[in-house]
Amino acid sequence: MAQELPPAYRHWQNQTRRLLEALVPYMAPGAADIPIEGQASDHDAQADRLESFARPLLLAAHWLQSAEHPDDMALREQLSTWFQAGLAIGSDPESPHYWGPDANYHQHHVEIGLLAIALQIAPDHLWEPLSQEHKDRVAHWLGTARGNGIVNNNHYFMGVHILEFLIAKGYGRPTDRIVIDTFLDRLEGMHRGGGWFEDGINQAYDHYNAYAFHFYGLWWAKLHGHINPARAQRWKDWTTPFVRDYRHFFAASGEHPAFGRSITYRFNGINVFGLAVALDATDLPLGQLRRLCTRNFDFFMKHPIMQSQGLLSMGWLDEFPDLGETYSCGGSPYWSAKGLSPLLLPPDHAFWNEPEVPLPSEEGDHTCNVPAAGLTVRSVAGEVEILNSGSQISNVNLRYGAWKWSKTAYRTGVDFTLARPNATNWSVDSALTLQIPDGRVFGRHSTVTIEMEEDHVRYVYNLGFKPGQTNCSVDTAVWWKAGWILQVHDFENRQPGVLTVGGYAISHADGNALQTSGDLNRMEVWTPEQGSVLQPLHGFTSAGQESRQDDSTLRTHLRRPYHATPTASIDTLGRTAGEAGRLVALAWTGSDKTEAQPWTVSDSTEGQLTLQHPHLGEWTINHELLPKL
Repeated sequence: MAQELPPAYRHWQNQTRRLLEALVPYMAPGAADIPIEGQASDHDAQADRLESFARPLLLAAHWLQSAEHPDDMALREQLSTWFQAGLAIGSDPESPHYWGPDANYHQHHVEIGLLAIALQIAPDHLWEPLSQEHKDRVAHWLGTARGNGIVNNNHYFMGVHILEFLIAKGYGRPTDRIVIDTFLDRLEGMHRGGGWFEDGINQAYDHYNAYAFHFYGLWWAKLHGHINPARAQRWKDWTTPFVRDYRHFFAASGEHPAFGRSITYRFNGINVFGLAVALDATDLPLGQLRRLCTRNFDFFMKHPIMQSQGLLSMGWLDEFPDLGETYSCGGSPYWSAKGLSPLLLPPDHAFWNEPEVPLPSEEGDHTCNVPAAGLTVRSVAGEVEILNSGSQISNVNLRYGAWKWSKTAYRTGVDFTLARPNATNWSVDSALTLQIPDGRVFGRHSTVTIEMEEDHVRYVYNLGFKPGQTNCSVDTAVWWKAGWILQVHDFENRQPGVLTVGGYAISHADGNALQTSGDLNRMEVWTPEQGSVLQPLHGFTSAGQESRQDDSTLRTHLRRPYHATPTASIDTLGRTAGEAGRLVALAWTGSDKTEAQPWTVSDSTEGQLTLQHPHLGEWTINHELLPKL
C-alpha cells in the first residue's frame, strides 16, 4: 500500500511537478540540452546549452529523490531516462551534442559543479543506472575541470564539489584533496562573522550568502563532511546564526526583498532553510521554517513568472528580460531549483508535520541588525525592508547594475527601478544620486557603516567614479518609524551637479492608475492600492517626479510595467566646487492614507529634531548630523 504523504509535503511535490511537466515537451530524444527561449549569455553557446541541461537536472533531482507516489511513476521514468541519456550524449566528444570541456574561467565550471551535486542528490535515478562506459565518460568530462582558473568568489565551491564527486566515485587523483582543502580554506577566509560571507571579488553581501555559500557549504558537509568533521561542523555552526538572521528577510506574504545579483533566481534563497534542517544546523521552530519556505515558493508560483513556452522566465514577478545579468541565458532562472531543498526531508520528518508558527514579519514591527554584512532588516506592517549601510558595489559588479546594491532601502511590495546602461547609470528611486553636466548619473560604491542602532543607521561613501575624477563625499543617516524613513545627507560636492533624493517607486499594470501631485513641500504618487510620499524638509531647491506611464520609453520597474517616483533636488550647477550642504527628507510608502499624512516640525535646533504627526504622534531624534530646520 502506498505511503500516505502529509499534505504539505505533497503540495511541494506537486508544485515541483508543475515545473518539470512544463519542461518535458522540450526534452527532445537524443538531445543534451533544452531549447529554453531567452537571451544569450556573454559566455558562449556551449555554456548556455549546458546550463539548460544542468539546472533543470537539479530541479529533477530534488523531485526524483522525494517519496514515490503512484501518480508520479510515469513522469519519474520519463525524466530519469531522458537525463541519463543526456549525460551520456553531452559528455561524448564524438557526439554533435557534446558540451565541450571546461576551461579557464569558463561558465562550464559552475554548471559542472552543480551537475555533480545533482548526481549525488538522486544517484539511484541519475548515476547508478548508467553503464560503466557511460560513467567513465561522464567522469572523464567532469575531470576537464581540474586545474582551471576560477573566479575569486563563491565559484571555488564548484571545484570542490567536482573533485569530491570524482574521488567518491573512484576517479580521484593524488592532487585532488590538496586542491579541495585549498579552495575550502579560501572560501572560509571570506567569512566575516555570524555566518555572513563577503563574496570575494564581488565584495557584496546579498542573497548569494544563501544562493551559494550556505547551499554549497552545507552540501559539502552533508556529502563529504565525514572526511573533515571539524570543517563540516564549522559550516553548520555558521549556518545557525545566519538562518536566525535570514528569516527576518521574508515578509508575511513570503516575499523577500529584491536585492543584489541574480534576482531572477526567485525562490532560490530559501534553500538554506531546508538544508539547515537536514543537517540539524538550526534551532528555530520547524513549523515556522516550513511556513516561510512554503509561502515564498507559493508567492512566486502564483505570479505570471513563465514565458511563452510555459517555462521559467527572466524577471521577478513576471517576465522582464532586462532584469537579467550579462551572464544570464534562457536556462538561468532554473537555479531557483536550489530552493527545493525542503524535499530532501522525508515525509515523516517533523518539518512537514509540526503546526505552523508565524514568521517574525507577522508578529509586529521590529528591527534585525546584521553588523557583519552592514544590513539592517526591519519589518513594517507585514512587509520587510532592507536598509543597506555596508554592502558595496565593486567595479566588477557595475556591469550588472549598481542599483541592485546602492539604494537607501529595498522594500517588499514595492521593489525598485533599474537604469540604462547598467555600468554608467543609477536609478533615482530610494537613493541619493548626483548628475553632472554631461548627463552622467552617479550613486554610491563603497560604503562603511558608522552607526547601526535599533532606530537608525549611519554610513559614509562617495558619489562618483575615476573617469573625470567625479567626487562628492556623503555622510548619511537614516531613521525609521512605521512606513516612514527620515534621511539626512551631509555632502561635500567637488564639481557642479544636481543632487537628487528619490522616494519609493510605485508601480502598476496600468499607467493611468498612477496619480501624481505636489510641490517642494510634498510630492505624492498614488495608485488605488498604495502610495509613495516624499516630504523634503531642508536643503532642496526643486521637486518633481521620475516616471514611466506609457510605452514611449522602455520599462524599468522590476514589479510592473509602469511606475512613478517622487523626487527632490538641489542644483549646484552654478555654484563653486567644494560646496558643502545637508539634505533632509522624509519618505513613505504603504496603503494607509492616515499614516501618509504630512509631518510638521514642532522643534528644531542643531543636533535635535522633533516631528509631529496626526496619526503617529511625536518623533524626536537627537544626532550630530541634524541641521536646524
